[in-house]
Amino acid sequence: MTFNEYLSLPSSNYQEISKYYLGFLEEFSAKKFPYEKKIQFKGSAIKFLNSIEDLTYLQKEKQEEYVKHIDMLNESLSIYDRRSKRSKILNLISPPQSSYRVESVFEKIYEKTIDLINEANKTLKYRKVDLKINGFYDPENSNKAQIQKLILEAMELINEDNSLTEKTKKQLLDYLNKVLKNLNSEYTNWTEIIGKIKETIIVLGALGGFIGGISPLFQAKEKLEQTTTVIEKTSINLNYKVINETFNHNEILNINPSNSYILQIESKDDKEEN
Repeated sequence: MTFNEYLSLPSSNYQEISKYYLGFLEEFSAKKFPYEKKIQFKGSAIKFLNSIEDLTYLQKEKQEEYVKHIDMLNESLSIYDRRSKRSKILNLISPPQSSYRVESVFEKIYEKTIDLINEANKTLKYRKVDLKINGFYDPENSNKAQIQKLILEAMELINEDNSLTEKTKKQLLDYLNKVLKNLNSEYTNWTEIIGKIKETIIVLGALGGFIGGISPLFQAKEKLEQTTTVIEKTSINLNYKVINETFNHNEILNINPSNSYILQIESKDDKEEN
């Protein structure tokens, strides 16, 4: 893969991006930081960081720390390049110490890169383990467009609430923006989406309760509560096979005889398919 092809990869293609970037770093160090790799370094690092952020919703502090080390390495490499061009006599009298700093900063970047990759791999593994009940529940079937619309409406209501400071609004909106980003991701983490929405509902309820009276926050809370209803209603898969594997028919009919209708309809449909 060429460097331009690497930059063209979608951020969601985490595995290809991390594989290329790790190889880039190893070659960068092994060849003693050549100029042609140096001019590609920051671009390749930011590409990797964006991919990690898309997958794990990287904390702002971790992101800023990684960028700081990128800048430190670039600065150290510039100093190293300037000093390496000094005359041989000057280098003998006063050997350049910048090479030690370059190696030190690079080791820190490599170490943090491995940490981020390990964290991302745990996220990937976690996403593959969803709650499975014979196919009865599958949030992938949820109406994403409707959920997104409700979240955007909730965000607009939060933004309109003049009782909150701009700082508070930004924190709430940034949090919900991450939910939207996850929702639109190729690898949507529904467990995280549902958790973040419910957490925001709790916070909005507490903020609205403190303010008292009529507040757009209560309306925003209601919009988010509707998203959980949408997920619940559109995630359920009802067919005879699923019902047969999930429930004891006789017990269902004892509890609620009206369920006989859906059992008969689904059974008929299943027979027609066979």
